[in-house]
Amino acid sequence: MREEICLRDTEIADVDEELYRHGELQTRLYGVAKTPYAPALLQQRKQIYRSADEDWAQQEIAAFAAEFMADGAAYIMGAGTTTARIAALMGLEKTLLGVDVVMNGKLILRDASEKDLLDLLAKLEPPLPKPGDEKGIARDESGGEPAPRIIVSPIGAQGFLLGRGSQQISPSVVRKVGPDGIIIVATPHKLRQLPYLLVDSGDQDLDAQLSGVRQVVVGYRLAQNKMVRSASDIRCNPDLVSGCFEC
Repeated sequence: MREEICLRDTEIADVDEELYRHGELQTRLYGVAKTPYAPALLQQRKQIYRSADEDWAQQEIAAFAAEFMADGAAYIMGAGTTTARIAALMGLEKTLLGVDVVMNGKLILRDASEKDLLDLLAKLEPPLPKPGDEKGIARDESGGEPAPRIIVSPIGAQGFLLGRGSQQISPSVVRKVGPDGIIIVATPHKLRQLPYLLVDSGDQDLDAQLSGVRQVVVGYRLAQNKMVRSASDIRCNPDLVSGCFEC
């Protein structure tokens, strides 16, 4: 094990999920233990960042999102306080831990399951081209509804975009929307706390497609480049992991 994975002191804590659903983070610390550490396998302690700058940044992100979400597309919104702030600015009450769908300024699915999302995406798919059509008509040229999109934010200190906290946004859902249909939102402060963002969808091929430098919305019409990595590729690598012991 020492050749493949690190050991580090880890806080053993539990989160009150019911309070977190209402926007309050309350944890109970049970102790500290030396544990194996691999970012792809071990979740870090959840955090909710609170400061005047953080609130302002979330408000700026929400203002921008409310603008581009007025295009009539269906927006699948992942868990987190930043996505909840977007919904709140639009007068909608989003679930903090769940996945909701907003379309035309209305909450059309609340706390949606993977099946709910797949059923919705099936209904929104453009019709198949008629016999004789060479390629059909692209959705953005057909005059119909714009393509659905996914909005996700890294959860607290973990840095996971997919697979941890938003399992409903499964590989099947992501493939229906397409990697280019994913919009990442995060405050500058949160990004500074994370060396990179992680995806752990359960489909390594998809995770590889999502990896690389991606733009993250960090304010009103502002974006910042951030590296996204596949969780399966993260191991005890001194270039990627800090604070390891006995590697």
